[in-house]
Amino acid sequence: MNLPTIAFARCLKGAVSFAETIQGHRQRRAWERLVSYMESSDSLSGFDRNAAFAEGYAQALVDGEQIEISTERDLLIISIVDEWRWHFIRSNFSPTCYTPLPQGHS
Repeated sequence: MNLPTIAFARCLKGAVSFAETIQGHRQRRAWERLVSYMESSDSLSGFDRNAAFAEGYAQALVDGEQIEISTERDLLIISIVDEWRWHFIRSNFSPTCYTPLPQGHS
């Protein structure tokens, strides 16, 4: 695991605040486990699947009124996952692959 991956995981783990209760601790551990699945992904499809589970879990917590609605938090999660995905693509595909990245992702 490289340093950028560790940094992305740390940021994503801290993106959601949980209550200081037994239930909140369980929710935090589940969230951290989902993020760790993203960390250990060995393919882009695996990464995308694990990211979808993590994003879905955060949405389920909102829908279940376990955490508050926060557009700022949602955008933070989306932006971290998006940047992490681009890092994953850049670091896991051969440099001989000349597929141009979209604007803003060099």
